[in-house]
Amino acid sequence: MDIVIDRRPARMGGLKRLTTAAAVALALVAAAPAGAATRDDAIGNLDQYNSTKARTLASNHHAQLVSLYDGIYHCLPWVDIHKGGIGFRKPKWATEDDRYLATWIVIDQKDDGRFGTFTRERRASAMFSRYGVDLLRRMTAMTSVATDANLTGFAVVLSWPKPGVPMTQPVTETLALFVDKASLGDFLAKRLASTDFANRARISMFDGKDPVGPIKLEIWDDTFNSTYKLKNYEAPKEAKCSG
Repeated sequence: MDIVIDRRPARMGGLKRLTTAAAVALALVAAAPAGAATRDDAIGNLDQYNSTKARTLASNHHAQLVSLYDGIYHCLPWVDIHKGGIGFRKPKWATEDDRYLATWIVIDQKDDGRFGTFTRERRASAMFSRYGVDLLRRMTAMTSVATDANLTGFAVVLSWPKPGVPMTQPVTETLALFVDKASLGDFLAKRLASTDFANRARISMFDGKDPVGPIKLEIWDDTFNSTYKLKNYEAPKEAKCSG
C-alpha cells in the first residue's frame, strides 16, 4: 500500500513525528510524546525470569537484545519501547516452558478523526502491517537467536491510544501475536500466505485490560518504516535501520 507523507517537524531518538494521509494505513499519525523506556528498563536483568531456559536465552543473547533495542529506538517512527518490553516470554496459555522472543512497543497514535472510523480489526491490521511485521523481521534477522533450539518462536505486542476516548481518561488498545519460528520464516519468505500465517499465529486483542475478539487480522505490505527518511538526521550505524 502506497503512503503519501505530509512532513512535519520531527524529533528523533524513539519519537519521530510526521503525518500520513488517505486510505487505511495512512491514518496513522503522531500524538503527544511519551516517555521511552531506557535500554536497561526495556531489557531488564536475569532475575525477572523464573526458569533456567529463559535465563540462559537472555544471558546468551543479551548483546542481540541491545542491538534490537537500539534499532527500534533510533529507527522506527512514533514508537516507545515498553518497560520490560524486550525479552524471552512464556505466554499464559503455554503448557510447557515455551519461550518466545517478544517485543512490546507503544505507538503514539493521534486520533485525527480518520483512524477512529476504522473498525477495531482494521486498526489492529494497520498497526500490525506497519509495525508488527517490521519488528518480527528485525527479530528473525538475529540469526543466533532465531536458530537457538531453546526458542519456540517470536511475539509482538503493539499498544496505542483507543480513538474516541477523552484524553483525560485514556484507554489503550493492544494487539498481541505469538507465532512459531517455522511459520514466521515461511511468511517472511513469502512461502506462506498472510491469511494462513494469521491462522497459525496466536492472536489476542485487548480494550484496556479487557480481552476482546477473536479478531480477523488482515496483513498488507507497508514500507513506510524502511523508506521514510527524516531530513538532516542520520541514525548511528549500530542501529541498523535497514532492518
